Amino acid sequence: MLLFVVGLVQAQSAGDIRLQLGGDYGFEIERFGINLGGEYVFLDKLSAAPNFTFYFPEDDVNASNLNLDLRYYLTQDQLQFYGMAGFTTLWASAKYMGVKVSESNSGANFGVGSVIKFGGNLGLNPEVKYQTMGDGQVVVKVGLVYLL
Repeated sequence: MLLFVVGLVQAQSAGDIRLQLGGDYGFEIERFGINLGGEYVFLDKLSAAPNFTFYFPEDDVNASNLNLDLRYYLTQDQLQFYGMAGFTTLWASAKYMGVKVSESNSGANFGVGSVIKFGGNLGLNPEVKYQTMGDGQVVVKVGLVYLL
């Protein structure tokens, strides 16, 4: 079924593909992380943008975050503004007295961002979003985008 959906999306439009590397900060968990992502523009103004964040470990606590987002672009020139919504899951694990404890929370993403193109195939991607999981948190991300 997944292959069918991927094939359908590819058949709709031969759109842009972008790769992104950057950093983000989660205000509820109070952590910085490395964010890796991609984006496939499957309609003129609509794209799928999955990304994954590895948060820096602190006090034997590890955390990571998966986001499966849809972006709707309001502008399409050098400065591309978008609104986004999607799904998020945060995983956290820690060791207490030698025992590993894990927890995960899922929720929705809502936010805004932009892609600022410069230097041919490069761009900057600042983004702010709210994640509803657990107690909720605001995440600020800045990434370097490579346009294929």
